[in-house]
Amino acid sequence: MCDGSTNPDNEPSCGRPLGLKFNHKTCDLFIADAYFGLLVVGPNGGVAHQVATSAEGVPFGFANALDIDTHTGAVYFTDSSTVYQRR
Repeated sequence: MCDGSTNPDNEPSCGRPLGLKFNHKTCDLFIADAYFGLLVVGPNGGVAHQVATSAEGVPFGFANALDIDTHTGAVYFTDSSTVYQRR
């Protein structure tokens, strides 16, 4: 259903990646997805796995950008709303 789909009605089920950042030290690709939170794809590719969907018990509503500290490997990302999603 999601593979190659351009149907905007599938977004809540298929996701909407809005931020991507490659960690050069670990070869992981981190993804900030508007619906699924913070995801990661390992160095061998494959399906993305959820890393975080909430912080301190508050679910993410609209993860949309990220960056990685090159010295520590810490991942920073923004969540634009705890009330509204992309739709």
